[in-house]
Amino acid sequence: MRMPALRAAFGRFAESPAAMISLAITLVMLFAAIFAPLLAPTDPYDLTRLQLADALKPVGSRQLGPAEEARVSIHVGAGPAEATGPGTVLRGVSAVPCGEGCVELAAVPPDVALASLQIRNLPRGAGVDQARKHPVQPWWTVTAPAGPVRITGLTGAADIQVIAKSLPQETGLTFYLGTDGFGRDMLSAILYGIRISLTVGLVTAATAMVLGTGLGLVAAWRGGVADALIMRAVDFMLGFPALLVGLVVLALLGSGVDKVIVAIVLVQWCYYARTTRSVALGELGKEYVEAARVQRLSQGRILLRHILPNCLPQIIVLFTLNIAAAIALESSLSFLGIGLPLTKPSLGMLIANGYEYIFSHKYWISIYPGLILLVMIVALNLLGDRLRDLNNPRLDR
Repeated sequence: MRMPALRAAFGRFAESPAAMISLAITLVMLFAAIFAPLLAPTDPYDLTRLQLADALKPVGSRQLGPAEEARVSIHVGAGPAEATGPGTVLRGVSAVPCGEGCVELAAVPPDVALASLQIRNLPRGAGVDQARKHPVQPWWTVTAPAGPVRITGLTGAADIQVIAKSLPQETGLTFYLGTDGFGRDMLSAILYGIRISLTVGLVTAATAMVLGTGLGLVAAWRGGVADALIMRAVDFMLGFPALLVGLVVLALLGSGVDKVIVAIVLVQWCYYARTTRSVALGELGKEYVEAARVQRLSQGRILLRHILPNCLPQIIVLFTLNIAAAIALESSLSFLGIGLPLTKPSLGMLIANGYEYIFSHKYWISIYPGLILLVMIVALNLLGDRLRDLNNPRLDR
């Protein structure tokens, strides 16, 4: 098709605002699927980086890193002392004299907020301000100290043990859409879920299109026994609900992306075969096919170079609609727990993961993936409907 014809076709397509909006949404979804590793704040499929402490965080909450603990030994004498530990946030504890028989303990660095500070092996007669003493052991514990902890009543040098625990620190990661029950960032999981859903939809629709179109052309060209066998197979497959076929196939093969693709292809190829056969039968009686036969062109050339191009408009429309149908079927299978594994959830699996929490006001786990899935399917369906209208000669002005 030449450029003027393409401009004219796009101009007719752009006459529908709904079609333009659906096209824009589809392109945004494709962009998000292709660049998901760059757009996602985290990798939701990296199980080693998941923290159960991040589970079920509400929308807009910040991630908190694990608390650190520093166990150090300090020689308390006449001058200041400092002991360091292996932590990255809490690096140690310092001891600074504050007068006669007085020492102040503080975190290193001093701006680290402490959850608790425990002092052990204090000599007799020494005490810790605002601390709680163990009923049996000579241990003193200060909970959430607001500043330096003061030890008083020291009569000389002493070797003490200090256990400092820091409060969880913010890592800088914000969960803009909250987290699920596994601690996955929902924004990252949705971006990767879009990637899986669109991949399954495109691959299954393309595979079913190639298989079904080929069988439809063979049925129309050969006729007789070949046509009867192919069409009876189509009738047999259409006699079963698509979800039931997917359940049976996945029950036999197991879960996984490749198994889901096989299940959906077994459902969708028959639509292409029936449509292609119907259009091809109408083309076989036309003069250009008779002219090609008179010129003794090969059967493959007549089918691929002459008949197939005239079937493509209807096939392309069906391809667009079947992408949406494949995404919906994959999401239904994943929602039932037999589609994709938990380690690589699609949008349907994300919705299923949040179903058990939806009545406990943790709506974000299911609502946001559900909205994305709804918008994606509606946009693809509107796109296919517009293409079907453009290829309908009865609607041509």
